[in-house]
Amino acid sequence: MMKQLIGGMKWTGSATIINTGMQLLQYVILGRLLAKSDFGLMGMVTVIIAFAQVFTDMGVGNAIVHRQNASNKQLSTLYWLNVITGATVALIVFLTAPLVAGFYDEPRLIELIHLIALIFCIIPFGQQFQFIMQKNLEFDRIAKTEITSVVLGVCLAIILAFSGAGVYALVFGQIAFHTIKSILYGFQGWSTFRPSFYFNLREVKEFLSFGVYQMGSRSVSYFSSNVDYILIGRFLGAEALGIYTIAYQLVVVPVTKINPLITRVAFPLFAKVQNSDQSLSKGFTDMSKMLAVITFPILFGLMCTADILVPVMFGDKWEASIPLVQILSALGLLRVLMNPNGSILLAKGRADIGFKWDLGVASIHALAFYLIVHLGVEAVAITYVILALINFLLGRILLHYVIGLNGREYFLGLSKPALFSVIMALFVYGVYLLLSFIHFPTLIIPLVVLILLGAAAYFALFYYFDKHYLMELKSLMKKKQS
Repeated sequence: MMKQLIGGMKWTGSATIINTGMQLLQYVILGRLLAKSDFGLMGMVTVIIAFAQVFTDMGVGNAIVHRQNASNKQLSTLYWLNVITGATVALIVFLTAPLVAGFYDEPRLIELIHLIALIFCIIPFGQQFQFIMQKNLEFDRIAKTEITSVVLGVCLAIILAFSGAGVYALVFGQIAFHTIKSILYGFQGWSTFRPSFYFNLREVKEFLSFGVYQMGSRSVSYFSSNVDYILIGRFLGAEALGIYTIAYQLVVVPVTKINPLITRVAFPLFAKVQNSDQSLSKGFTDMSKMLAVITFPILFGLMCTADILVPVMFGDKWEASIPLVQILSALGLLRVLMNPNGSILLAKGRADIGFKWDLGVASIHALAFYLIVHLGVEAVAITYVILALINFLLGRILLHYVIGLNGREYFLGLSKPALFSVIMALFVYGVYLLLSFIHFPTLIIPLVVLILLGAAAYFALFYYFDKHYLMELKSLMKKKQS
């Protein structure tokens, strides 16, 4: 399994690096051109996009990956059901725009939401082909499609921002991204699987029953992940949400973009060995360590360099985001480790457990954030970290119940990436304190020095104390190439 994981990661890794870089570039440029309230408005719209997307495939996309013997008739029925559902979601989003704008007391949201509604008519035409490619482990085609879509969408957003489009630059960038991605997936998928004009819901009952739990789990998961945005926007306003959004995106981008580097590959692989708990436990432990090796140094690095990273990337007007970046980096560490849980539950066909779990988490988040939001965005961020820590610990107990996860081996696998990242962060912060006594013409110079020293220190620690793991990864990469 490790070989296939590495092989799939090559393509998803390339896509992740390029997509993450392009999206960070978008935030860096637009952060200097747009107002804080523009990012706050887009944060409100993003909640709607995330929530509505849950329903566009009726939750059956992962069911297609999970079930290994779907017929062409079943896939055709699911395809047209997806199209119908997408059009319905678009209509609902369009009609509820005044209600959402009233909730936030932001009349400007109405037109933005009307534009965003177009996305949900477009997504279904290519979405199922993406899941079929994922099931067939065609990660090269997926990666090329994702890269093309992100690059063109970001380029359009930047061009519109320079033209003075304001928040519409972000909106049209999103529309372009989803449109291009859907067209490319549809063009590629249509050549290998052409949906027939066949529709029979009785033949896809098992997909829909799986999908109901998956859709429910996604909806409460998205609500849980976005309730902070909702309440900050409602009670603290667009500008406060804009400050929070910049910090959240800077921290969450590595998590949400790097995690699929492994988890997108892992789910179809886990699905193929779903009857072997031992294989799933070992695969999950290996995957978690790999995620930690990649993301821990990034997130610890964000903590110790936020004081100069935020001004360099976004400008001095975003200095209020610095403490949020440091707090939310701890959240990022926990989300890195929590996200793969879903791959295991889906592979085992236990979407019902995922739904119940996420429902409980969403309820607790909503109540906690509602009680604390009046204290400000930093209080919300700290609360988020505390809840994430509790969720993480309980999640390990859940996986022990589902697949017999060996807790000792799991935490032992995480220990070295965590320890090396902490040592690296302390070293980098010490150098930062020394550099603060030196006058530099620009903050870019000390930032580059800190990043290079941090990367060198982390690699040196791994090479000296865990060289075997690096050699193992290198060997697997070479075997996959041959």
